[in-house]
Amino acid sequence: MRILLIVILLSFMTGCLSSFKVTGYSGGTVIIYCHYYTEERSHEKYFCVGQYSWRCKDIIRTGLKNTWVHRGRFSLYDNTGGNYFKVIIRQLTRQDEGTYWCGVDKPTIPDSYTKVELDVKEDD
Repeated sequence: MRILLIVILLSFMTGCLSSFKVTGYSGGTVIIYCHYYTEERSHEKYFCVGQYSWRCKDIIRTGLKNTWVHRGRFSLYDNTGGNYFKVIIRQLTRQDEGTYWCGVDKPTIPDSYTKVELDVKEDD
């Protein structure tokens, strides 16, 4: 019981809502859906890379709503009507494999995060 409580408490303290795995193929494209709470609609959204949420490096970030934002091979769209933002990664390589985070920026409290494990396989 204690161990479970510690895990739940740590997840709450770091703002990690959930985690999931995405698989793509080298040279291909993946679409990642990041859900958030209704009260987070007005906050900036971002996608970052790194082993830990508090040390991840931003790849793409936006405060724009219902508008595509592009940065290199990455695109982000914040769909406020659906309470999610989606990230598209194009031209995947094996070097893209790793841990990413969907983030919701909260200036006065810890950000909300969803952990994304990206696996990139070679296309046969």
